[in-house]
Amino acid sequence: MHFQFNRDHIAFFSSDRAAEIRSEYRRQTEKYADSLRIQTALRAQWSDLPTPILAACMAQFSLQDRGARKCALPAEALYTGDALEMASSASTARLHASLLADAAPGASGNVLEIAAGIGADSVPLAGVSRTLVCIEADAVHARMLRHNLDAAGTDNAVVLCGFAEDLTSALRIDRFDAVFADPARREQQPPDASRRGEVPRRAHGAGSGAGTGGFRRHVDIEEYSPPFSFFETLPPGLPILIKIAPAADVPDGWSVATVAAGGECKEQLLHRGLSLPPLCAINADTGERWSPNPDTSPIAVDSPAWLIEPHAAIIRTGAVAAYCRDQGCEPIDPMIAYAWSDSQPAESHWHQRFHILRSAQYQRKELQRIADELGFGPGTEIKKRGFPETPDEVRKRLRLRGKRKGVIILTRRGEGHLMIFAER
Repeated sequence: MHFQFNRDHIAFFSSDRAAEIRSEYRRQTEKYADSLRIQTALRAQWSDLPTPILAACMAQFSLQDRGARKCALPAEALYTGDALEMASSASTARLHASLLADAAPGASGNVLEIAAGIGADSVPLAGVSRTLVCIEADAVHARMLRHNLDAAGTDNAVVLCGFAEDLTSALRIDRFDAVFADPARREQQPPDASRRGEVPRRAHGAGSGAGTGGFRRHVDIEEYSPPFSFFETLPPGLPILIKIAPAADVPDGWSVATVAAGGECKEQLLHRGLSLPPLCAINADTGERWSPNPDTSPIAVDSPAWLIEPHAAIIRTGAVAAYCRDQGCEPIDPMIAYAWSDSQPAESHWHQRFHILRSAQYQRKELQRIADELGFGPGTEIKKRGFPETPDEVRKRLRLRGKRKGVIILTRRGEGHLMIFAER
């Protein structure tokens, strides 16, 4: 359960005394991992400090440690637990800013940021804007946002606290060159919401604390705050970039980029008016982009010797077959994100490669026999797509006693299943 911060906490966090406590906290964490022991040490040194303030400090310092590993914000930035979970990582925030920079270049660009949260995107966006106007509905987050912008030395950003649906009517939208939005995708439920089946009709940002009712995560982008329909009321010629969940459905008439960070598809970016293809994948870590070639044709595979598994961001585009054929591979099944080829595919951040040692129709006894014959041992990976059992269930039945670290891939093909024995 997340700690619930208030305005008094934020004011204290900005004080010299909080800085002293933070320094001592850092020293204690280098020696101990037990939070109770650390809190006892801080209590002994600052015995006059009210218990709720000390508890808030402990919660905030822990969030700052996590935030430093995730976000492109200064060390003294402030967070809430929920805002940190929803915040863009450093690499994705830089990606958002670079995409907006093309639409609103530097000294001449005025950018409107909607649902700014605690500013994980705001600081990079301010760096590519002449003026940045940030709208945030949650009052605690809005105060943290202002603190974080000031801590980063940003002097061209304005923070407005309220709902975008209300505030944009008072702004001259025609004066903005681009809009970025990270709508709240979950909202806090009242304590008895689970019994009544109710949720608040209007969400206030991502929520600044835990409450006692928990959070409800939205799947439908129309339930975001602000709802997707709000963005469709903005001027058609205004460049817009909207961050949505990786699994959310893309509305008709909008272009989309799926975003890779590490091995995951972290988000989708709805966009219009930007210099991006209608459908593409972008790697936030490397800047690489891929978009489907509509002219790809099926590839004949006679003696499959290599297999690729596309990145989750490629899979989310829905253009897996086009990607695989770009790599000289043919999908094993039209509905499965594995593809194979006779020759070795090029190395890429966009897929994993496996050298096929053996492949056959799946049979339980044959699975064990071939694994033994190839000398596969306990370190062998088991992967599956379209296969009815989990890798753990398969592993429990297998006796992997060899010394070879292989890969067993179980996948559907047509009406049956294949077992593929491979190495990375």
